[in-house]
Order: sequence, then C-alpha cells, then structure tokens
Amino acid sequence: MAPMTGTSPEHCTACGLCETRTQVVLPDGPAHGLLAVGEAPGHQEDVTGVGFAGSAGRTLDRVLAEHGLGRDAYARTNIVRCRPPDNRRPRRAEIDACSPWLTDTLRTFTPGVLLAVGHTATKHLLPHWKDNHLGRIRALLAQQPSADALPCYQGVPVVPMPHTSGLSWNQKQPDGTPVSHLGRSAVALAVTLASRSGR
Repeated sequence: MAPMTGTSPEHCTACGLCETRTQVVLPDGPAHGLLAVGEAPGHQEDVTGVGFAGSAGRTLDRVLAEHGLGRDAYARTNIVRCRPPDNRRPRRAEIDACSPWLTDTLRTFTPGVLLAVGHTATKHLLPHWKDNHLGRIRALLAQQPSADALPCYQGVPVVPMPHTSGLSWNQKQPDGTPVSHLGRSAVALAVTLASRSGR
C-alpha cells in the first residue's frame, strides 16, 4: 500500500495508528552510513517526536558509542512511524502501510548498512528469517561476513541484532552467554561495515 497521494509523512493516515498516535516519529541522523531500523516508536518517542529516545534507544546509543559511533554519527528509523497502542507489536497491515515510507527513507539516506534492531525489524527486513532469531544471528556473526555475504533489504546489507529493551537485552542464550554480548558483536560488525562502505 502506497502512502496517500499528496500526504506528507507528518500527516500520514495510511493506517489506523494515525488515530492513536501523538505524532509521527520521522527518521533522523546523517545519511550515507549506518541506519538503525527498529520496530516502532514507544511512549517517549511518541511524546517527543525523537526516534530511539526511550530506554532501549539509549542502550543502543551506549553500545554504538562503545564502538566509536556517537548518536550524531548514525541514523535511525522504524518499520512503522507511529506508536502502536500500549506498545504492542505493529500488525502486518500497519507494517505494510508504512513500508513505502521505509523505502523512501532508504532512497533519501542511502545507507551503507542497516542495523535491524530486534526480531520484528529483522523479520520485516529479512522475511525468510521466520524463527530461531538469536540462533541465526549467532551463526551469521560466527562467519564474520563481509558486506557482500550479508543478507540484503532493497540492496542494502542487513546486520540483525537482538532488541535492546531490558527484557531482551538482559536474557541469556542457551549456552549461558548474555544476549547483550551477541548484540555488541552485531553492532561491532555493523559499525565496521559502515566505515568500509565508503559512503
């Protein structure tokens, strides 16, 4: 479903989330480098209009900063731009309605690499990753892939990572390794590939 003709991103009414949002949360950050793609705005983002401003976003900021990439050096967006009620996961119809805006973001920002933050974002960007999300991330990172070896979304390499919400980030993998370690490895790869992209 395409965005409504003549409708600006700030006033999109392509799905029912327009009836419950405070405001649309638009992509922000610099072009041509790393673009983090999350699930949806949360309460803090809905109130402020600033993406990745809640606790999960601040965790991502800290991890990226650990790898030399401050908040002003990477871009942010979500697969849906409006907060779902009660922070529920966005529904398929809502994701489909917002997909053209994500395509527009890729065209505008021309990122070198996409960092898929969490299962919902990964499932949208890499639809063949239907299950065993953490296991697939672990296997992918073990290969230390180059950009050419990564799965792509609309021609842009994708590095998937666990969600940075406290519920996900603080869990442990079956072997006892913290999920946060897996996330940090994914971020390190994405930062390295973004720096090599030449964009």
